[in-house]
Amino acid sequence: MENAALAPDPSRLAATETAWRQLLAPGPVLTVRERRTVMAAARAAWSGQALGTTAVSDGATATLLAEAAHWLAVDAGGINEDVVADLERRGLDRWHYLEVVGIVARLANIDFYARGLGASIPEIPIADRGNDHDQLPPTDHRDPDASRAYGFVPVIGKPSAPFVLDALPHEGEQLRALHQPMYLPFAEIMNADYTDAGITKAAIEFVAARVSYLNECFY
Repeated sequence: MENAALAPDPSRLAATETAWRQLLAPGPVLTVRERRTVMAAARAAWSGQALGTTAVSDGATATLLAEAAHWLAVDAGGINEDVVADLERRGLDRWHYLEVVGIVARLANIDFYARGLGASIPEIPIADRGNDHDQLPPTDHRDPDASRAYGFVPVIGKPSAPFVLDALPHEGEQLRALHQPMYLPFAEIMNADYTDAGITKAAIEFVAARVSYLNECFY
């Protein structure tokens, strides 16, 4: 974010840089190319492009990943069990959908933080079939205790928002590593006297609640 009009907080800058590197790596169930497809589709949706106007050349699964990413980016509040079940019926299983949720959530954090600072968003590298990194398979790291007892994706127990990705443990860890510096440390959640650069806990919570409402953040 060298071209930012406002200087980023060092801890938030470090968190977004780490999160970006992680998004460009293989996921637990998606390949590097598939994760880039998800990211490109979300960005296209945020820029106002209609679903289906961004070309997807990697087959039916990639098309479904792009569709899921599009709706998560522009109408997360409108997604329900029927929507996810329809994606599954057409070939996108719940594990894939869960990883898409994590990708879009972290990408939104990175992109809109950059825009808020007046900086350019990082470019998504073009996938290279000759690049060994781009050919790495998914890690297949899933929690064997995950179930759909609560909600319509695999979860661990009855999760709260910061733990909703924990059926894919690394995705959950990476979400929290970005969530805490961007919001507040979990240890300070109940501390009414907490401040961040002079901003009170009450003001932080007001901003968080307002942004959540505007983004239809229903959890």
